[in-house]
Amino acid sequence: MKLALLDIGSTAARLEIVDLGRSRMPRADWSVKARTRLAERTGVDGVVDERGVELAVRAVQHCVRAAADQRPDTLVAFGTSAVRDATNGARLREELSEAAGVRIGVLSPRDEAAVTYHAARRWHARCGQPMTTVDIGGGTIDVATGLDLEPTDVVSLPFGAVRLTRQYLPDDPPSPEQVDELVDAVRRTIPRSLSRFAETDLGHPVALSKVLRQLAVLTESTPDRLARHPDRLSRAKLRPWIPRLAELDQAQRAALPGVSRSRARRILAGAIVAELILRTIGVDELEICPWGLREGLVFRFAEAHGEAGGDVRELMTTLFR
Repeated sequence: MKLALLDIGSTAARLEIVDLGRSRMPRADWSVKARTRLAERTGVDGVVDERGVELAVRAVQHCVRAAADQRPDTLVAFGTSAVRDATNGARLREELSEAAGVRIGVLSPRDEAAVTYHAARRWHARCGQPMTTVDIGGGTIDVATGLDLEPTDVVSLPFGAVRLTRQYLPDDPPSPEQVDELVDAVRRTIPRSLSRFAETDLGHPVALSKVLRQLAVLTESTPDRLARHPDRLSRAKLRPWIPRLAELDQAQRAALPGVSRSRARRILAGAIVAELILRTIGVDELEICPWGLREGLVFRFAEAHGEAGGDVRELMTTLFR
């Protein structure tokens, strides 16, 4: 069964085709990507402006049309927090659904955290031992822990890097007062909400999300060497980068090792939150996991395909809102 999985995110729409019956790994046989620019077209009030809706629709249309020649059996389309949490999200989903030709689903923050945890556990390939995942997305931060394929404890907080940047860091570069306000806001909530993780056996701590991967490249690189594929993110190496990032504008950050132009604005908020999370839960470093939400969904649909003889529609109904 050829599954087409369309992920509509804050910076891009990406459609991947995976043969569920042939591969035991969540690797795409074919993929296409188009920019949505949802993050930069969403205002402080959470409304995606008309141009943003138009660009996202075009991105979805491009991906779906390009995939038509691949003749997928099923198209599953979902939006991340950029779609789910938009003030005009209902209208946005309606427009995107029409563009895709299928209903655009969304995951609840907790379900999204559980699916990404599932992907990390599959990647680590060792159940029965504690594992903890840290994920900094655009809209939320998620910490999950457990012993097997499903987490036993999940905390999801509305402190994603895009959301914090939009709310607290409107200037480029931000003023010291804006940075201080962001730091004060997350310090009031994150330690209280995550403190219980410091009192448990977290086992193997794992980092998910592109923001954390880019921070790992940044902090592990030297003037003479680019760390293209670092295997971990160190809190000690991250901490001194925060004041440096705060002094730079978007263009200057995008020139740093590992920092993409599309995430240059949000990388400061991501760094501040990452350092605070690690300090709160008592972790010195995170191992970088290359898998995430898309891979977790592929595993879920592959399991449903195997159990239901090819019918994944029931999982689509129960998983997505």
